[in-house]
Amino acid sequence: MLEINKSDVFFLSDNAFLQKLEELRKYWVFNIETGEHYSLNETSYWILEQIALNLPIESILSDLVDIYDVDEEQSKNDLDETINKFLKEKIIKRR
Repeated sequence: MLEINKSDVFFLSDNAFLQKLEELRKYWVFNIETGEHYSLNETSYWILEQIALNLPIESILSDLVDIYDVDEEQSKNDLDETINKFLKEKIIKRR
């Protein structure tokens, strides 16, 4: 697993497209180049939205703790794991 630092900034890959049907609570990210798609939970989708806004990990982590009212250490671990999955699938890239 790659080390994620609080000052890191990531961005959506050019071929990544986010889609949601909020009323059905369904969330996806599509790779428009390969046609692959991934179903996401609400939190993962929210993280990708924050990345699309070019927010640093420190800001995303802080908001994650506040919005979802969870422990900061657990949030950091979950965020690191999610970011690493997105990097592996080439949904995001490190700036």
